[in-house]
Amino acid sequence: MTATLSPPPTTAGRRRRRRGSRPSAIRDIPVRRLRHDQADYDLDRWVVPGDPIFSHFLAILSAVFPKGEEFFVASVRRHRDAGADNPVLKEQVKGFIGQEAMHSREHRRLNERLAGLGYRMARADRTIGVLVDSIYKIPPSTLPIAATAAAEHYTGLLAEAVLSDESTRTTLFGTEAVEPMIAWHALEELEHKNVAFDVMEAAGGGYVVRVAGFAVTTSVLASYVAIEWGRAVWEDRHLITRENRRTFHRNLMRQKLLSPWSARKLLIYLRPGFHPDDTATDELVQEWRLRLAEVATANTKADTEPAPAVSTDTPV
Repeated sequence: MTATLSPPPTTAGRRRRRRGSRPSAIRDIPVRRLRHDQADYDLDRWVVPGDPIFSHFLAILSAVFPKGEEFFVASVRRHRDAGADNPVLKEQVKGFIGQEAMHSREHRRLNERLAGLGYRMARADRTIGVLVDSIYKIPPSTLPIAATAAAEHYTGLLAEAVLSDESTRTTLFGTEAVEPMIAWHALEELEHKNVAFDVMEAAGGGYVVRVAGFAVTTSVLASYVAIEWGRAVWEDRHLITRENRRTFHRNLMRQKLLSPWSARKLLIYLRPGFHPDDTATDELVQEWRLRLAEVATANTKADTEPAPAVSTDTPV
């Protein structure tokens, strides 16, 4: 009997086989409600004590999350049918949408308080809304999901730094009002870090599109955060003392969110064959699921929030 060779696997088949061997192939993505209410705790003018410079950085990050996450959800929803043949990914998309909706809601509440303290939250919220609406309309239709996958790589690094390094967490997010909220957000960023990437691949986004999405996210979204941070610090320069500047330099050395560690981790995204699971964070996720068990409780339904407010009037 003559042996018959199987035909070479298609690109989609190779992706399904590769995906099936990854930790994310069996990862559940629960949607939780945050039981910690930051409104119950005092929040000083400088949310990083004694450090106006890092305080503005954290305020800008929080300001861009609501509109940014609405864009992430819209981009994933646009291509959710691409993963219809993968029931695990289909359920993960529901979890992703639910988690991001809860993040947007909690950051809006925090942003209202930060605006009351004098941070320029409305300006950042308005500008990031214009930027993500513009990105959503750029062809091809896989570019916005590629930009989302790249942005999720950025937020995954932020989350890993927060949860894996106590010095980073306590230096930048150590106040009672924000630490539990940021830890909850970081945990869920690691839980769903693969979803946008896997949807991008399922929708046919290859390496060129992935790199283009990274370029858009870096040059538009990340660059805007840096520019707005510098602008806010400059506008408040008369409030920043010599001691404040010394505190900033000490804090810069104590954290790894802005460090060579982050730069190295960021650039591995450009490696051919990269997948978010290449950064092993499952043990960190399990640890923080236990640590936050009393802080956030799982919902029974994931996709219950209203549709995001990102413009979707361009054809896909």
